[in-house]
Amino acid sequence: MSRIDRLRQIGVELYPARTHRTHSVRRALTSGTGTDSMVIAGRVDHIDRNRTKVILKDETGVIEVEVVESVADIRSSLEVGDLIECEGQVENGRFAAAALRMLTPSLRPAPDSFNPEILKLRGAVLQFTRRFFDERQFLAVDTPTFMTTPDLTPALASFETSFRNEAGHTQLFYLQTSPEHYMKRLLVAGCERIYQICRFYRNGERYYEHHPEFTGLEWYEAYTDYHQVMKTTEEYIASLAVSLNGDITPTYQSVSIDFSPPWPRQTVRDVLLEHAHLDLNACQTLTAFSDQATRHGYEIRDDDTWDDLFHRIFVQQVESSLPSDRPIFLTEYPAQLPSLAKYVPDDTRYVERFELYIGGLELANAFTELNDPDEQRRRFEVDRKIKQNGEGYTGGVDEALLAALEHGMPPAGGIALGLDRLMMILADVPTIDPVISFRDY
Repeated sequence: MSRIDRLRQIGVELYPARTHRTHSVRRALTSGTGTDSMVIAGRVDHIDRNRTKVILKDETGVIEVEVVESVADIRSSLEVGDLIECEGQVENGRFAAAALRMLTPSLRPAPDSFNPEILKLRGAVLQFTRRFFDERQFLAVDTPTFMTTPDLTPALASFETSFRNEAGHTQLFYLQTSPEHYMKRLLVAGCERIYQICRFYRNGERYYEHHPEFTGLEWYEAYTDYHQVMKTTEEYIASLAVSLNGDITPTYQSVSIDFSPPWPRQTVRDVLLEHAHLDLNACQTLTAFSDQATRHGYEIRDDDTWDDLFHRIFVQQVESSLPSDRPIFLTEYPAQLPSLAKYVPDDTRYVERFELYIGGLELANAFTELNDPDEQRRRFEVDRKIKQNGEGYTGGVDEALLAALEHGMPPAGGIALGLDRLMMILADVPTIDPVISFRDY
């Protein structure tokens, strides 16, 4: 006989349409002894051996419930995970239940993927983020998830989907890897300060610090550059830490990280010279880079591109050597790497791009945004050809963004920041999975 059948056999009403809860657990406890009869409800977290006491929890707290003999039938049928309703009074910090009602029986063991404290942390981070930017007169925007062209960045792969209209015609779309293109079109339309919290989708990436679908934050500010973005980033993360923990020095993986602004800044050329003993000024071509890398004993592969060689050495030699007790901005990335950033003034070997690292995690990527439509088209075409040769891509580039740039986009700074990775640090967990509510893939 199934558990459902047994419950029905003893007359238990299953899945009632109404609940009569009058108090949360927290409110019941604060009401104290002597309060008139009240009704609490929640999930059974523990049952003692004699089945006379259960631990009941809701989102506000936990309470010990003493169950009287008069409800022995249902009491004997309780299981951990059941959702129940108890009527009674609080006596000396415990709930004396004169009546008990089953709301929903648990037919499977409780899932372990939901951590209430981390769910609350996520909610607090999102709430603070919206308040932070709203108070600074940034406009909250939302933009389409579907794009007509994929992200052409060679290192990124877009998810594909399709739309079929009533005539049966099918159009291919791509899930956004970032809302950047649409948000730049809003800059052109006259929105000078904008931000968005949304989902990012990146195919082929699943490891301890990355999920194919993740929550990110982007903001753009017209008539500024990436230096202003650094200042806003410092202020946002430092004030977020204080808001959540009352401390500007949170601990991540046993290391105290000082979030006090200003944060250290170092050029990519300097960190590569310091930790890998390679001078980017002498590595401007693949041949020159390979020669320098070979001289210093680094692995060279026959099919390496300039990007491949840079990223492999950077990850091996630089990322692992960055300070763990302070956030750091790495600035002025080499122009050979795909980006939508402007060149450093008077030096086209580098672009005004920074990446933020905290606790060994790359947390954000930001630019002084490129607004020259001809240069943007040239870079798109370079990336398109790489996609064409590597993946057989036969489509075009984002003509809508290029047309918007031709209307004129104001100078601007912009950033994409991974909120899930930031929550890893604030929750002090070593992988991204604990801060994600659902991990079905």
